Amino acid sequence: MKLLLTSNGITNTELERAFSDLIENRSNLKIALIPTAADPIDWIKSELPGYDVVPKINESKLEQNLQWQEKWKKEYEDKGFAVTVLDLKKDPEWIKEELSKVDVIDVCGGDANWLREWARVSKLDTYLKDLLEKGIVYVGTSAGTCLATPSFGLGWWTPEWKETHAGLGLVDFCLAVHQKEGGERSSEDKIIENREKIRKFIDFPWKVYLLKDGQAIKIDGEKIEHVGIGEKKSV
Repeated sequence: MKLLLTSNGITNTELERAFSDLIENRSNLKIALIPTAADPIDWIKSELPGYDVVPKINESKLEQNLQWQEKWKKEYEDKGFAVTVLDLKKDPEWIKEELSKVDVIDVCGGDANWLREWARVSKLDTYLKDLLEKGIVYVGTSAGTCLATPSFGLGWWTPEWKETHAGLGLVDFCLAVHQKEGGERSSEDKIIENREKIRKFIDFPWKVYLLKDGQAIKIDGEKIEHVGIGEKKSV
């Protein structure tokens, strides 16, 4: 499989080069953009038993969100890609059919829990790996990156959760995106601390890459590279 798992997108020449390598410098490719994680949602207090909060789309921000999607789409079109935007809230069979036609899938950042839920509802979680094994390249940003891992939530996990959140397990390692020293939840020490707390509740055997903004993990078959600007670390 070929994946480029970024912290905050393809933002520098080294990451652009990594992406070009994965698509083998081909042109006239088809790309599917999945914007669902970036839906403008608010988490509101829930009256449902067993749920403290539930997500609700903030309709006042939908127009701004659509403008951003158009900008994202145009950036790829300007590079010669044929672009399809596939919101996971649309018809699951249509999404599956459209994804089977593309060369690249790009999943944006936003709310990883919201994205994971719609990956389940749309049934993307049942066939995405098969598509990638057929040669489709996967690009993730932040939440889109977390979706590909076996477990996410290292940056915000607390003992009250009693569990972390399971991704799709497309790769056999975890990632701490937007990692930076001095961050309240993103420092190396905090990531290690949370990992050890999680291990008291669930099996967590995975290596964790500390992924700073401007960095990515590039996977090409069995080869895994930590690429981008700045110091590369894992724990």
